[in-house]
Amino acid sequence: MQPSKTGSMPNEVELRGFNRSLAEIEWLLLILILAYLVVPGARVDDPVLVIGVCTAFALFVLGFRYANLLRLEARWKLTLETWVMIAVTAIVVWNTGRIDSPLINLYLLTIVFSALTLGKVVTLLEVGLIAALYLHAAHGQLGADVFAYRTFSGVMLNFAPFVLVAYLTSLLGADMSIARASMRKLSETDDLTGLPNMRAFMAALERQCRKAEVAGTSFGVMMIDADGLKPINDENGHDAGNRMIQHIVSAIHRGVRSSDLVARYGGDEFVVLVPDGDHDTVGMVAERVRQSVSNSAVDIDGASMSVTVSIGFAIYPDNASDPDGLLSRADEALYAGKRAGRDHVLAYEMQEDLSASEAEGS
Repeated sequence: MQPSKTGSMPNEVELRGFNRSLAEIEWLLLILILAYLVVPGARVDDPVLVIGVCTAFALFVLGFRYANLLRLEARWKLTLETWVMIAVTAIVVWNTGRIDSPLINLYLLTIVFSALTLGKVVTLLEVGLIAALYLHAAHGQLGADVFAYRTFSGVMLNFAPFVLVAYLTSLLGADMSIARASMRKLSETDDLTGLPNMRAFMAALERQCRKAEVAGTSFGVMMIDADGLKPINDENGHDAGNRMIQHIVSAIHRGVRSSDLVARYGGDEFVVLVPDGDHDTVGMVAERVRQSVSNSAVDIDGASMSVTVSIGFAIYPDNASDPDGLLSRADEALYAGKRAGRDHVLAYEMQEDLSASEAEGS
């Protein structure tokens, strides 16, 4: 299982930020409409309808957000709210002068937010809808003459700034998304090995725990520690040690499944998330990793060198039902295996038996 490639898709933290921003934009939209209504001499064809729409929109925002009718923070939820904003703006524009309405630029609030947060496809669809509503308003004001070439070209020329804002803001949003993804990758990737670091691994482990709790399935966590790496560092230098660590990573990848997530725990220790696996499956993967490392070697300064690894693993929910507990149990099994002779795979249950035997022996 590779680290999630979010690309232009917002993560949970970004969604919470976008959610707060959209809430402020929605209230800003409402305030601007109400401010226009109290301006002396402002044209409003149907004040009751406009006030009713504003009231309904305020109730929608309160219910959709603050009354927790839908607690989920999701991209589709933000998209739905922007479509409601377009509908409110369309009704207000129709009743305040149509294409001559001073409030027609309120469409830009939705366009800019969508272009920066929801991506090009959603923005394109919304600009298309806004264009249709704009033409409808023009037809309501100008009648059939709106389809005459001269009139139509003038109307669309006035609409062109909306398209230009959508295009330029979408480009900016794409660049920002790439930058966020790059920064996220740097913050969640180990420099030497290219593996996810523990920050990324813990996020994946927490998601797996929630998924397994809902589905009632099991999975495993493996802790891996290189045996005898220190002498290589001492005798050949840290560069040789780093090459050996990279070699170990390659061997681990040959032993795990494509769905498993390998991360660097620190130093010469690694951790593996084995989703959708019971005790036997995780044990089989662990043994395959152990053999892959022990049966391979790397050339360092003309000498063929190899190491072994010790592996401990724990199973959710048999051994622990939370991320920290699983890591702790796998770590206990790992060091029990190293005490037993290294180049060893040990399950947490076996560690308990081994500890009991050691206690009896002492």
